[in-house]
Amino acid sequence: MTIKLSDLGGGGGGGSLIGDIKPLNVAETDGLFVQDNKSWLRTGVVSTDLSEYPDAKKGAGLYTGTNFSVGSQETSPTGITWDGTHLWVVGSRNAAYKYTAAGTYTGTSFSVSGQGTNSTGITWDGTHFWVVLDGSNAVYKYTSAGVYTGTSFSVAGQETSPTGITWDGTHLWVVGNVSGTVFKYTPTGTYTGTSFSALGQDTAAQGITWSGTHFWVVGATTDKVYEYTPTGTYTGTSFSVGSQDAIPRDITSDGTNFLVVGDNSNAVYKYTGANSFVGVATASTEYSVPTYVRIK
Repeated sequence: MTIKLSDLGGGGGGGSLIGDIKPLNVAETDGLFVQDNKSWLRTGVVSTDLSEYPDAKKGAGLYTGTNFSVGSQETSPTGITWDGTHLWVVGSRNAAYKYTAAGTYTGTSFSVSGQGTNSTGITWDGTHFWVVLDGSNAVYKYTSAGVYTGTSFSVAGQETSPTGITWDGTHLWVVGNVSGTVFKYTPTGTYTGTSFSALGQDTAAQGITWSGTHFWVVGATTDKVYEYTPTGTYTGTSFSVGSQDAIPRDITSDGTNFLVVGDNSNAVYKYTGANSFVGVATASTEYSVPTYVRIK
């Protein structure tokens, strides 16, 4: 066999590190090349055997092939949330529609039109729903049965085009399309003064979810989802959703997978969650020979 580069262990190029990406002209099986106790996985191939490669960077967002339409209920979906057992989708019809985990519409919905227009995001805090309305630049609180509680708060002082909302267990976070920024609020609607920018990754931030450890923000310019630490630092991890929908609007986590709702196809798409595989999901075409990433 011919090794394209000489630094796989020995030779004049020195050693390699886990995470290094290199072009290699080698014979391998199922995308995996092993030499001198070093494992290299061809880009475009991933492994879910996380215990075998504990030191490799973990990825997220492989499309599972599962999706379902919401078009019969909402022709311009903009927000989605998971309440622990069901999914809820909001959009231009200013109502929240309830679906099973498998994507079957339950026949249950509740209207938010009495509070305003252009619902763009929804989240569940374990007891109540919170819906953000772009028409009034405000967030409204509803019971689990969809009854408006009379509680609301304005975000206009921070954002004039709010597009998404999430709950992190103690606070609400609202993302805006004009500022490209995520803002933190108390449950009573007081702005905490804390925020972080998503503009470095996408100029059209749309939706947001909290996975339990990180924030994930949908960008409509790049059609990607980006991961941020609890303090708002971009981790370098992202995944594309553009092959499924060119107008992604919002994202939620069911604890295992991510679900992204798209306005172009009026559908919800399921992706693997955080730390679900190792390797590089998209094959590199930079070189004339296959490109590999070292995973062990």
